[in-house]
Amino acid sequence: MILLHTFPNSTDLTLITKTLWHHKVPHRVRFLDAQQQLWLQDDTQYAQAQALIQQVVQGAVEPQPSLGMGALSTVFTAMRSKVFARAFFKLTPVTYLVFCLMLLVVLITQLGRDLQVVSWFSFFPIVVNVQAYLVPGFDHLWQQPFRLISPMLLHFGWLHLVFNGLWWLDLGKRIERESKLVLLSLLVVTSLAANVAQAWQETSLFGGMSGVIYGLLGYIWVMDRYNVPRYHLPQSILIFMLLWLLLGLSGLFLYLGFGNIANMAHIGGLIAGVVWGFLHTYLLRICPSKQ
Repeated sequence: MILLHTFPNSTDLTLITKTLWHHKVPHRVRFLDAQQQLWLQDDTQYAQAQALIQQVVQGAVEPQPSLGMGALSTVFTAMRSKVFARAFFKLTPVTYLVFCLMLLVVLITQLGRDLQVVSWFSFFPIVVNVQAYLVPGFDHLWQQPFRLISPMLLHFGWLHLVFNGLWWLDLGKRIERESKLVLLSLLVVTSLAANVAQAWQETSLFGGMSGVIYGLLGYIWVMDRYNVPRYHLPQSILIFMLLWLLLGLSGLFLYLGFGNIANMAHIGGLIAGVVWGFLHTYLLRICPSKQ
């Protein structure tokens, strides 16, 4: 990404960002101190983006007027929404692809009720005979290494899915706008750490993106604390999620009837994300050009 322009916090960038998206120029706005920084995703579009900004600033581009005709206005809005949707998907395809996979697995497993299908994704294989049971141990991982990360796609309730899905969309897009490779590496590393930690504690059926979510939170916290802030995640969100983790460890959710919580998965993912953040920070220190 490359810095395109800097504006005071009081400046309304709505028309500028709409114009850039309309011309398919992916970008993002960062808030730093008393400034708004406009960053460009593709360096090759720098000249085009600067020209569009100048047109807006000089008044050559006016806001789209209301058509006053319900049908045409609806069509125009739908067309514009599709353009924005395509632009966002192009900018963060990994985030949306993983989210779609989560939805697909929820549908084919019937929210975890179809154990035959769940067994394709679970960390421990499930034998469904007269009675279903898990196959303990780790030997099967030599032939089926995908089970180290596949449990992240399993969800056992709509609330479980919505909670994890919304967090994944928010945090995943924040990271992917900076680097798709970083998001992919975090996805694999935090999922692996979370699943192995939970499986090491006990042989059980578990799944979900929670471990990955905590890993992304840990990574973002380290990167914004020890480097120039790039993700700007509110501190209150970090505090809330840490409190949520502590409540899970306390056993309160089990007492209230919410079922077992994969606490070791949360801790494993969080530690992996923090470690990955410090490693990335170290690389930025020894190679500033990668900033």
